[in-house]
Amino acid sequence: MVVMNSLRGLIFNICYVLSVILLSVPFMLMAPFLNIFHRAKLFVFWSSVVQKLLEWICGVRVKIIGVENIPQQPVVVVSNHQSTWETLALYRMLFPLSTVLKKELTYIPLFGWLLLMAKPIVIDRKKKATAMKEILRQGKQRLEEGLSVLIFPEGTRVPPHETKDHLPGGALLAVKAGCQVLPIVHNAGLHWPAHKLAKVPGEIIVKIGKPVSAAGRSAKELNHSLEQWLNREKSELLQPDIPPD
Repeated sequence: MVVMNSLRGLIFNICYVLSVILLSVPFMLMAPFLNIFHRAKLFVFWSSVVQKLLEWICGVRVKIIGVENIPQQPVVVVSNHQSTWETLALYRMLFPLSTVLKKELTYIPLFGWLLLMAKPIVIDRKKKATAMKEILRQGKQRLEEGLSVLIFPEGTRVPPHETKDHLPGGALLAVKAGCQVLPIVHNAGLHWPAHKLAKVPGEIIVKIGKPVSAAGRSAKELNHSLEQWLNREKSELLQPDIPPD
């Protein structure tokens, strides 16, 4: 089983890289003639291609719980971070969306170009004070433009059975912008684990919680409440039998 999962993972990775190479060049040629919305739609298309490859080659499907909780207006989205999967898939699910990314990702040839088409908020994690200012400044701007903002409060990928204190950026942005927060939790790391070749067949479960109001709450209180929800729901997704929603 491990050997087969690794073989599938290898084939998927080859196809993944090929998709970047084959799509990024024509996308870049088209980009100057498109507005930002249509450029981002190209990224959505690529994300869909990656998900199809993951399903066909590795047998990894997706189940979404709580789609009805996605509001019509722009919100701050906070999600746990376990793998590359959610960086691509959540953008497609919640489009139009802007994601907070570390600047190093945009330096990767071709792949970085695709990411930039999605109008991300690019930060330097080494400069924490500056990074927070950019999240607040650009995040507020994106929200005013009608885009939701996706933030991974753990700040880095965390293995499914581990937890990490949440950074306050998402809660602080919601408080400053006066908008709701949409909490999301998933178990993608069980099937597309970080830094591993093998991809594990099965079902990635995404649970979308009810929007949380930031009105009348401090960023610290809101961040703590969101952290508790994400950790509790993540723990439930790791149980052998997922309880009905």
